[in-house]
Amino acid sequence: MMRDGFAGLLKRWRTARRLSQEQLALDAEISTRHLSFLETGKSKPSREMVLVLASALELELKERNVMLTSAGFAPVYTSSALESLELAPVRRAIELLLQQQEPYGAVLVDRCWNVLRMNQGAMRMLGHFVDPATVEPRVATNVVRAVLHPAGMRPFLVNWLEVAQVALERLERECATYPTDEARRALLDEVRQYPGVEAISASTPATGAPVSLVHLRRGDDELRLFTMLTTIGTPLDVTAQELTLESYFPADEATERWIRGG
Repeated sequence: MMRDGFAGLLKRWRTARRLSQEQLALDAEISTRHLSFLETGKSKPSREMVLVLASALELELKERNVMLTSAGFAPVYTSSALESLELAPVRRAIELLLQQQEPYGAVLVDRCWNVLRMNQGAMRMLGHFVDPATVEPRVATNVVRAVLHPAGMRPFLVNWLEVAQVALERLERECATYPTDEARRALLDEVRQYPGVEAISASTPATGAPVSLVHLRRGDDELRLFTMLTTIGTPLDVTAQELTLESYFPADEATERWIRGG
């Protein structure tokens, strides 16, 4: 976490977002002079101004709390546990989405792609291509690690290079978008050290297809899938904002039959 005061944080985030003072001032609907004074510490922001600038910078809720505390204000966004009473409606919605996705797979992940929930379809699919008895739990329960680790799904991914490029590009983009997130950066640094991963470019290859496919093969079983990501549209809680539902859909009839047990 950055230990700068508000002025330093504001300038660092503006630089990270590659915004000029003029552009950020325009987005926040304030004068460039006022923004300059805020960045140099000549002016102190109001609570409302901190929130306006954090919104203009498109910060995650936890980073907005950091901005508020750096300016001397109390955080306004809660960070409730997923099992808490406060997140009961969110939890119920997630359970319904997981159930409705059956028999297709779906997993709930946090911002670092750790699996928090999965439906029966995902358990069946991942259980077939990842053996929990021979794989570290931290690999089997993290989507990025499971894709990139040599002992995860990698031996069964026919198009591993393409899938690895997509996973790396997504994680690197998140690290660039949220440069203060040490957990995301640690995950990227870790997977970059896996054998065969360090030389991969994160640029996504042009395949000509409308979506990137995951092509799995184990023995006579062969699956072609594509994924969709679902997030909460208007979160007011840090935990809720960090939740993503990744759903898997069959890309051909053979995969559809396998999923339905045919």
